[in-house]
Amino acid sequence: MTKRFKHIIVAALAVMVVATAAPAQDKPTAREHIGFQLSGSMGRIVPQHDYIASLLHSYSCNYQDFRFLWRTLPADGRLFDKNYHYPILQAGLMHGDFSHIRLNRFAPDYDSKLGHAIVAYGGIQIDFLRRGNWSLGGDLQNGVAFFTKHYNYYNNRDNEVIGSVAALYFGASLQTRYRVAPQWTVGLSGDFRHCSNGHITRPNLGTNTISGSVSVTYDLEPQKALSKADTLTASATDETGSVDGRKGPKFFVDLSAGVSTKSLLEEFMADPSTRVHTYGVFTAMVAPMIRYHRMHASGAQFDFMYANYMDKVREIDIRNGHEGQYRYSPFIMGVALRHELFYRHFSMNASFGIYLRHRTGHYSATEESRLYQTMGLRYNFPFTDDRLFIGYNVKAHKLSKADCMQFMVGWRL
Repeated sequence: MTKRFKHIIVAALAVMVVATAAPAQDKPTAREHIGFQLSGSMGRIVPQHDYIASLLHSYSCNYQDFRFLWRTLPADGRLFDKNYHYPILQAGLMHGDFSHIRLNRFAPDYDSKLGHAIVAYGGIQIDFLRRGNWSLGGDLQNGVAFFTKHYNYYNNRDNEVIGSVAALYFGASLQTRYRVAPQWTVGLSGDFRHCSNGHITRPNLGTNTISGSVSVTYDLEPQKALSKADTLTASATDETGSVDGRKGPKFFVDLSAGVSTKSLLEEFMADPSTRVHTYGVFTAMVAPMIRYHRMHASGAQFDFMYANYMDKVREIDIRNGHEGQYRYSPFIMGVALRHELFYRHFSMNASFGIYLRHRTGHYSATEESRLYQTMGLRYNFPFTDDRLFIGYNVKAHKLSKADCMQFMVGWRL
């Protein structure tokens, strides 16, 4: 046996001994991740402007909420989870009871109703502070709400709050929790919840509610309190392939196109007894961005829409005595500042923009603003290295009045 071959054998045996002696870090089982949360809350609908206040004659509502929880743990080895302080992912069903809310203005012989809502949603809980068994954090949810009562000119005329069976749901909470036993946690939270169809149809004033909730959580396995000692191993990788997140800023460009779904308030006001038309509007965006952190990217956004409903707007304006007073163009363009927040293969984006061209008649000139905002959610497909994405945005004016829903597909260069 040659001397060189002996050295190879000794080195291989040494590697085997070290590998055998090194303690293996076991991945947590599914049971260690899973929990369930039940909560109830009393709330109040909040009119966002005087017109809604004139419709409402009572305000109380309540919610019952059941959630499936998936706890992220340090042993999972995900850098995104570490950045978000090991959040809790959730999928839930919620019942909203709006049956005690009375609406009355134009039909004095009866009260209109909001009825009940069933909400299916997904979300994330993120803790800002942890001290032993106590935590303080926030909660974000997004989903779809289905209402038992919506606008009907003949028997629910004053319910201009919800104009369709289905509506987009958004929820945000500030909450504190305390683990009273290894598998049991109790919590208190202040909640904001919003339902709206994004003006896919009219009417659509939307529900805004605030509430206080009490919750109880049960985990299938006992949970220990997270400490500063809970760190990731050097071999942990995030979903973008970065080991330590020190690759430096990365420049990219988002190219996206899709359809904006929009209805016209002018059509609804002209004849509230008929169903308004929903227009599909071609929409495109170009967004040069800099990703300077695993979680964050910022940049600009150039927006374009082809408003194929402009002839209808002009027709209604002429009928209402505004002929020659306004300019009209189907080309709507704007530029915005944009920020995007990443978590694994999901991202949430928001932009604040100003119109470069927005000639859309009387209503937009008197009730809307030159400024607009968008907020949206995306899923980035991992098999394309997160380059291909689908998502939706809600476009609004004055941070409160929805303009349209935008459904987009795009590619990140």
